[in-house]
Amino acid sequence: MAKRKFDVQVTGEGHYGAAYDTFQRFSSYFYQIDFTRAANPKTVLEIGIGNGLVADYLKRAGYKVTTCDFDKRLKPDVVADIRDLNAIKRSSHDVVIACEILEHIPFDDVPQALAELARVAKKRVVISVPHSSFTFELIGAVSKTYGPGKTIRLPIRIPQFLAGDVHRRNPEHYWELGRRGYSVRKFKKLLRKHFKHVAKDFHPHLNPYHRLFILEV
Repeated sequence: MAKRKFDVQVTGEGHYGAAYDTFQRFSSYFYQIDFTRAANPKTVLEIGIGNGLVADYLKRAGYKVTTCDFDKRLKPDVVADIRDLNAIKRSSHDVVIACEILEHIPFDDVPQALAELARVAKKRVVISVPHSSFTFELIGAVSKTYGPGKTIRLPIRIPQFLAGDVHRRNPEHYWELGRRGYSVRKFKKLLRKHFKHVAKDFHPHLNPYHRLFILEV
């Protein structure tokens, strides 16, 4: 693979504060953690560590976590680009997490990144990508006297196929699902080329902008 240099799009300071860490983003953090621990992993690799919240939680919960980022200022355990993870051995981590990362590289590079994720994972890969849409979501909650309750969701989503080039509006993102040329069907077809099974396709509660995929290797 030819070496391509890209600038850091989100600095370390940009991962903190109310503008970045919203209630909706914390919903995504929960599901990243929940889908990871559901696999009962011994080893976890997180690519694109952001503010470190997910990795820190998993470490404190007793999991062996390795962090990876191409921004050395974030002080990851491994400095590497998601498209070139040669520093990490094949099938070396039970679960690999790469959330809100793929949209930061050109879509033509995404197959290479997915191939690398599949190579270093042993059981499961947890990814999320932006899904640009107009969304209306009705949520009902059933509470219990003891223990967690349940929620019932009725989402209505309209893809933004007619919206303009996302890279012009947001230079940090090269593409997003729901935009012209980036349908969910197209993306899932690409996922199936690199993984045995798309086990789950899920929007976090109250965060329709993020779309999580649980991929079995």
